[in-house]
Amino acid sequence: MRKKLATQMALTENELVEKHTGLVVVQAVMFNPTTLSDFDDYMSSGRIGLLKAIRQFDSNRDVKFSTYAATCIRREMIREVQRDKDQSIIRSNVDPLNKEQSLKLWEILPDNLSDMEKEVLEGRILQNYTLKEIGAQFGHSKQWASTVLKKAIIKIKERYERET
Repeated sequence: MRKKLATQMALTENELVEKHTGLVVVQAVMFNPTTLSDFDDYMSSGRIGLLKAIRQFDSNRDVKFSTYAATCIRREMIREVQRDKDQSIIRSNVDPLNKEQSLKLWEILPDNLSDMEKEVLEGRILQNYTLKEIGAQFGHSKQWASTVLKKAIIKIKERYERET
């Protein structure tokens, strides 16, 4: 195995990228792209991930290059998906809802929502903030804001299902 790895390392970066492009294709297909453009975007980000893997791979570790590269490729594709989501959020030019409309929204929400859940909901729904912006307001991550929002939505669904 060491001999094979040493042979691969003797290849240039371009040759290694060419040799392992199939790995990029497999990872891109796993993201279920709906258009050729989406597939091309995944392939581009996957090649970047592959190039990073080639440059950062440590042959002294007991890990196969393909395993390491697949992780790097997938990570770069996930970043591409996040960039697309962040760019696709378009803020409307409509004025934010006034206080009266805001109060009507809270009248239909369950009483068991915490103040934090209400603030996250308000930021996401009424003020059209991204999860990243909401997390930053509270000094947390985007994932934290997503988790709080999901918990609030579950509580709303449970209340709705009980009442119907």
